[in-house]
Amino acid sequence: MERDGINGVIALLLVVIALGAMAEVVAGRPAATTVEAPRASSAAALLRLGDDARARGDVPAARRAYLAGLFRARGEASLPEVLHAAEGFAALGDDAVVEQALAIAAPLAAGADPATRARLASLGRGAISWEGAP
Repeated sequence: MERDGINGVIALLLVVIALGAMAEVVAGRPAATTVEAPRASSAAALLRLGDDARARGDVPAARRAYLAGLFRARGEASLPEVLHAAEGFAALGDDAVVEQALAIAAPLAAGADPATRARLASLGRGAISWEGAP
């Protein structure tokens, strides 16, 4: 018999919660508020998130942020940010992604200054072809 009393109390609490939520909706207020995680709006912001995650030792989070930053930088055609992502992956020891990042950087680097090209070449250990570069 005691179990029926507990079930009744639980059912009553659920009804009260549901009525409270319905009252909030009718009043025009959200029934529950959730805080959304801030979204990075640029490649630079994503890459900073990757740097922060790497600094605190969260390699999976750093890898996700660097990858998202790499693709955002590619979309923005931003050579410095593609390079930043490549350096982040190099710091994580992910040579395969570094090579892919350098392949993304190669077309963007055609008009780059010699210092940036040297930085890319040293990162890729000479894996980039600079055909068409001035």
